[in-house]
Amino acid sequence: MSIVSKRLVSIAASTLVLSLVSASANAQSDVLTGGGNAIDIGDGVATATYRFTGSMILNSIGFVTNGYTPQSLSYSIGGTTYTLGTNEIARLYSGTSGIQWLDITPQSMVINDVVTVSTKGHLERGTFPFDPDRTITYGFTGFTPNVSANVSYEGLVSSGFTPSYALVYTNSNIKVSNPGSNVAPEPGSFALALTGGAALLGICIRRRRNAG
Repeated sequence: MSIVSKRLVSIAASTLVLSLVSASANAQSDVLTGGGNAIDIGDGVATATYRFTGSMILNSIGFVTNGYTPQSLSYSIGGTTYTLGTNEIARLYSGTSGIQWLDITPQSMVINDVVTVSTKGHLERGTFPFDPDRTITYGFTGFTPNVSANVSYEGLVSSGFTPSYALVYTNSNIKVSNPGSNVAPEPGSFALALTGGAALLGICIRRRRNAG
């Protein structure tokens, strides 16, 4: 094999390895893992608090809706509150435990940064005796905090909840990734890198055959 061919093979191999490493670095982690089905946790607004214990990237906010259209969803980052509009709620995508996810512009978070997530469930009309209109807010329990996510779960505040329940229930979840993941390519870029690598390998093979 010629020197040029060897170099092309080396470039192609390096491209593939770097692409795979970057894609792996882009993996997101749920702060709360596991958990059961969505359950009724109250009749008003529920708010969960997450505190960062290290530098991470905040990528997504999860709201427990159990598939119903909520009356309100909001989250706060560093004291600034963002309330979802009707169109944003309609674009949420479903996950486990009755969660619907919102992907946000990645936010760099550092130690002691706080994120809160507030939900107010859907309105049930005429289904409960002596209480014709009732808000049902959903959450879940049975989860385990992901220690590698560098985020501590500080509990849930909801009507009717006592402190003993605060840390074992949630109305939400968040997704984070390691700060090094911001160098990872988009899926299209990753596919392009693979295509380029394959093309370089093809050139090497043709040149070797022609030389033979």
